[in-house]
Amino acid sequence: MCRFFSTSIGTKSSHFCTPFASECNSLKQNRNWQLEGEVFAVKLPDGNGYCPGGTTPLYRLYNNGRSGAPNHRYTTSANIRSQMVGQGWAPEGAGSLGVIGCVPL
Repeated sequence: MCRFFSTSIGTKSSHFCTPFASECNSLKQNRNWQLEGEVFAVKLPDGNGYCPGGTTPLYRLYNNGRSGAPNHRYTTSANIRSQMVGQGWAPEGAGSLGVIGCVPL
């Protein structure tokens, strides 16, 4: 999981985490984001967002820039994910549920 930090959003700073090499490589090229490092490991879901046995999905949701700054939230709770989608957060990641990783149970 690559973790980035940015202060380019006015007075609101932000972290962003991704296990996807394409996102990580893209942000490394963006001067507004500073790579803090690879902070932990997760298994990747398949292309449909499914995780292997013994793991549970890690969901990533995006606020679409509401509140004046981009913001992401991460959860393993399907219930919290559904509540956030109901509040207008957009799922990001693999499959329609937006799974970015598979973490141990």
